[in-house]
Amino acid sequence: MKKIGTYLVYGLSFLLLMGAFVLGTIAFTDLGFQLVFVPGYLFTFGSMYLIFILHELGHAFCGYLTGYRLVALGLGSFLLTKKAGKFRLSRTAILKNVGAQYIGLKEDESDQRMVLMLSGGILVHLTLLILSILFGVLTQSWYFAGTWICLNLSFILANVLPLGITDGAKMLELMRHPENVTYAYLGLRHSAQTLLAPEDYDLKDFVGPVPEEARGGFVEGALALQGEVLEGDREAAKEHFQALLKRTDNPMIQTASQLSLLHIALLEGDHEKAEEYATIRRVKSFLSMKLTNIQAVQAWYQFKVKKDLSQTHKAVKLARQKMDVSLMLRDEKAYYQQWLDELEQAIQEEETQVS
Repeated sequence: MKKIGTYLVYGLSFLLLMGAFVLGTIAFTDLGFQLVFVPGYLFTFGSMYLIFILHELGHAFCGYLTGYRLVALGLGSFLLTKKAGKFRLSRTAILKNVGAQYIGLKEDESDQRMVLMLSGGILVHLTLLILSILFGVLTQSWYFAGTWICLNLSFILANVLPLGITDGAKMLELMRHPENVTYAYLGLRHSAQTLLAPEDYDLKDFVGPVPEEARGGFVEGALALQGEVLEGDREAAKEHFQALLKRTDNPMIQTASQLSLLHIALLEGDHEKAEEYATIRRVKSFLSMKLTNIQAVQAWYQFKVKKDLSQTHKAVKLARQKMDVSLMLRDEKAYYQQWLDELEQAIQEEETQVS
């Protein structure tokens, strides 16, 4: 029953999104435009991205009210980072298939008001919805107003749904389990320091004990950091991620676990298991990300499993190029540099044997 409800909400959200594009096109028809699909599409698509930006600024504003320091705003593959009082724009993926993201840092991690920061985006949509209705009433331009009404209703439905990494899911978790705010702050601190001072921190600095009975998306995010293979205990890491994969229904955590299990399978030389994980649809999509840690896994997969030297060299080159922009901490960077060195040595030995 829960799945049916979820599909209905997503279906309605999608229909509202399509309705926005239809209304945006009709709006320009009424103005006498030729080739109305072009301006209609550009208006609706531009409105959608403007609303994404306003959504994240809503998080930033509510975060500011509750003591957060702005670290970064992401839109698509672009990231605006505030470091040493200056803003820097870069093209760096934070999360795959996430339209926008806000990252803030808070000194007082005992503060329980994180729900207010998380609600900032939804409050923006409600405000824009009211303003759009007022615009329609005052101007009678209901097609333009309707475009924004449909877009904001669509985004409200998508965000309040308590599933995965939505704002609704995070807010509901903290209301049900206020103690999980510890893991929420841990995740924010980890994301922030990969941007601000990655050379001063190791991944183990963000690892702490998690009670067996703890449940929720923030808890699973903390567990995903714990199982990394950097320390070399592959068997423990494999058991950890297999257990995490069984317990979570969060698609992002599932994919992160499957990627880590692919990594471990490559280290163990289990090519059959590596192929099994690499062909999972979401894992396959993530393997296209232009990040050093992802491309290192891709390179070893192409070399060991697919036996494709051309794709291996391509992935290695990309991994090297993205070393300084891949949001890795000090020990992660050292690990992947060494792993790539080992791969290049293995490639050289193979090419020598062939020649």
